[in-house]
Amino acid sequence: MKTEINDILKPIKKTALAVMLCLLSFISKAQVDSLPGDPGVIKAYTIQNMHFGSFSAGNAGGTLTILPTGTRSSTGTVLPLNIGTTAVPAIFDIDAVMGAMVSISNGPDITLTGSNGGSMSMHIGASNPTSPFITTVQQPLRTRVRIGATLTVGSQAANPPGTYSGTFYVTFNLE
Repeated sequence: MKTEINDILKPIKKTALAVMLCLLSFISKAQVDSLPGDPGVIKAYTIQNMHFGSFSAGNAGGTLTILPTGTRSSTGTVLPLNIGTTAVPAIFDIDAVMGAMVSISNGPDITLTGSNGGSMSMHIGASNPTSPFITTVQQPLRTRVRIGATLTVGSQAANPPGTYSGTFYVTFNLE
């Protein structure tokens, strides 16, 4: 009697197992097909470091701003000078798949330290293209991003002539 029940249940067990495997296969396929395409990864390459160019702080100081276009302006007694190094924004190349949405997160204000003493505060500014943006070039081409900043300059006594340097941070986020 035992053998007869096992003989009857054996094909039923095999059929049930086969049906379950088919359902699991179908469910797995449905999950894979329903996921959005992998947008890939994003990489940023520094092409050019930011430089405010030569300037004079004057008696009271003020601000010196460089736009992503490279245009420079000042407030207060800060006087931009057209000698020495040219003022340029920071330039990065972004490597991401075409159609990717990228946003930029600016880091905190930083302090630039002078070679002859003194310090200045720098606030990271706007970008071109404006954040967020969508990449429009096909890899291996890269999307060029320019970033400006504003430098708060003290008086000439507080900020003696010299080279001021520091490190700032921006994060490129793949949305």
